[in-house]
Amino acid sequence: MSEPTPKNALDALVREAKQDLTPRELDVDAAKWSAMEDRILARMAQERSPLIDEVQKDSSSRVRYLRIGAAVLAAAAAIALLVKNDPGGALPESATSQAELTASSLRSNEGPGEVRVGGFPVSAGHVLRAGDVVEAEDTRAVLERPRKVTWLLEASAERSADSPPAHVVGRARVKSAGESLVLGLEDGAIEAQVTPVPSGEAFAVDVASGTSLVRVAVHGTHLRVARTGSHVVVDLSEGVVSIGVPPRTGSTYGTLVTAPAHIELDVVDLAHTLRIDHGAAAVRAPVTLAASHETASAAVNGTAARAEGAQAAGTPAAAGAAAPLAPATVPRPASVPRPVADPSHVETAAKVDPSLPVLPPRAAIAAAERDCAAQRHRPENVRVTVSSSLTLRIAAGGDVETAQFDPPLLPEIQSCAATAIYKAKLADAAGTSVVIPIDFSY
Repeated sequence: MSEPTPKNALDALVREAKQDLTPRELDVDAAKWSAMEDRILARMAQERSPLIDEVQKDSSSRVRYLRIGAAVLAAAAAIALLVKNDPGGALPESATSQAELTASSLRSNEGPGEVRVGGFPVSAGHVLRAGDVVEAEDTRAVLERPRKVTWLLEASAERSADSPPAHVVGRARVKSAGESLVLGLEDGAIEAQVTPVPSGEAFAVDVASGTSLVRVAVHGTHLRVARTGSHVVVDLSEGVVSIGVPPRTGSTYGTLVTAPAHIELDVVDLAHTLRIDHGAAAVRAPVTLAASHETASAAVNGTAARAEGAQAAGTPAAAGAAAPLAPATVPRPASVPRPVADPSHVETAAKVDPSLPVLPPRAAIAAAERDCAAQRHRPENVRVTVSSSLTLRIAAGGDVETAQFDPPLLPEIQSCAATAIYKAKLADAAGTSVVIPIDFSY
């Protein structure tokens, strides 16, 4: 046997090392490895911390809010860029007009007391807006909304010399200052002269007691609404009102009442307490509410209502100020005979005359005034607004005995309207005097 050589010894060592260092194939099926992996992943899903879920939820919400915020900022940037590029550009007209709407402004206060808005004293010129609470203590506050309505607020109880009044403060809240002015009467009385509108409601007074609410809504009229607790008295001297529950939207549907009317009701039980008296004697005499803005508006356009009255009276108008004008009596036209003294003529006089207006007498007279004024020639750029009061003395049979304007109108307007005035028959006001507010523009 030969001796092992170094080379043979090295080869044997290499063979032995290869046998020990080569990894043996594991006898594990691939399917078993896959099943083991599935079990590990399922276990991890079951044991995932709830905190991770909250973190992920919060993160997704923040992403969503950031996206919304980015969209809003982008829109704002686009609007700003548009306005910048168009110096004359502005917000839509509807948005602007809504922002500029005011409820009314304080014209004056009559009496020793004060007018407060939001609890603080205010003076003439103060502007009311939606949500404001206005109070008139020991005074009558006269307010106006140009070309819309002139109204007053005062305490409703009568004062006596030997005892303090039950109510010394009139209080109202401006509930809405949109196209329709809605006031919530909390205490006292509101009286208003409302310019007629072709549609919708120009003015409304809400009276609430507990959960009950009643609205007195008008299209154009002269009325007074007074309350003592839940008891409400409405004196309607001109026009038509609707009394009912305020709707969510649109006009008030309720009981329609035409002038003249004295109305009493209880807010808590409107259906069973509503009482209406159409006798002119039962209606409280209206307060003259000629709006000062009307004279100013006419002056800006080149003339003034009081200047017209001065011409009618033959008195020159003072520069910068109008002197008080004496009432003007309207002569009876020769074509309209005087009423006879014998009341037995009533049946004969009451027969239908085709020439009589179809409108109610008061409305017919006001319409005649407007028509007569519209016939006057005037420059196209001049607009005149007239405010006056027509006092009629009514005979026993309902015929008009005398008519008087205060302040007077132009002679031709008074003469033109005289026929309609003296042809009118107001049987409901027989033996009394009637005051018809005259407010129109031409």
